[in-house]
Amino acid sequence: MLTRRSALGAAIATTAACATRVASAQEYPTKGRPIVTIVPSTAGGGTDVAARLAAPLLARELGVPVEVVNRPGASMQLGLTEAANARPDGHTLVWSVLPTAASIYLDSERGSPFRRESLAPIAMYYGAPFGIVVRADSPWRSIADIVAAAKANPGKVRGGTTGFMSTGHFASIAFQNGTGTRLATVNFQGGGPQLQALLGGHIDVGFNSIGELLVQHKAGAVRVVGVMDKSRSELLPDVQTTAESGHAIEPIGSDIGLSAPVQTPRPILERLSQAMRTITQDPALKARMLELGNTVTYLDAQDYARFWDAVDARFKPLIEAAKQQAK
Repeated sequence: MLTRRSALGAAIATTAACATRVASAQEYPTKGRPIVTIVPSTAGGGTDVAARLAAPLLARELGVPVEVVNRPGASMQLGLTEAANARPDGHTLVWSVLPTAASIYLDSERGSPFRRESLAPIAMYYGAPFGIVVRADSPWRSIADIVAAAKANPGKVRGGTTGFMSTGHFASIAFQNGTGTRLATVNFQGGGPQLQALLGGHIDVGFNSIGELLVQHKAGAVRVVGVMDKSRSELLPDVQTTAESGHAIEPIGSDIGLSAPVQTPRPILERLSQAMRTITQDPALKARMLELGNTVTYLDAQDYARFWDAVDARFKPLIEAAKQQAK
């Protein structure tokens, strides 16, 4: 039986615990201790580059070093799971890539310990539309050329993605669904390895974020033949969009934000969200990100959570299509 004294003691203990959490949040971040931000993909990819641009600005706002570490594997599952299992003190965060992150828990067959509720959204950082790319010496110069080749050779045109159940994989499926074609899908561990495979002639066409394609496109090594968006890219004004192709290809892109382990105290999340708001208003960062084909799009924690829920609903059918493709 709970006595008045024990109830009072419990209340005092609870109040003390809350006070401790609030105090720790007010003292956040711990001086001399770095904040680690996990990129759940390989070094050199679009997310990695964007994270390293943000890190020094976050360090300036938060007053401690901000490190970027790569934890690729299992289509981002390893890095996201590591972050979800970290101590919820605001010193281990993760760059969450949607819809790839959503595919991990929406596919029940994967048995992943990482779930939607494993992470607390902090803020949206940027969006990256995807492009359809071939080697510069490819005879294909348009979306129509790829469609014609794929229809003439069903299951023979090799289409590379950035990973199983990654945004690139969903882009490939959206392309096939919208054009009535069937590709020989090859899934890589990130955009870097996929682009190397394209340059090496191991795949015929790739689906990757514009930011990861621009340098090679400008250098004349690859040719971006389509942008999977409703409007043309400022950086590729001469490249048609999938909306202009005459096919019902759903626009696809990656949306990247910062998240923390779910038990992270709210004051810490708010502190981090405010820091993200500040850095995403930095003119130099916005200009550099645009040069890389990315659009800085800040959303606070609440709006980012709503956005994430909408992604879950939108991509569930494509996840089922990806699973069927793999069988």
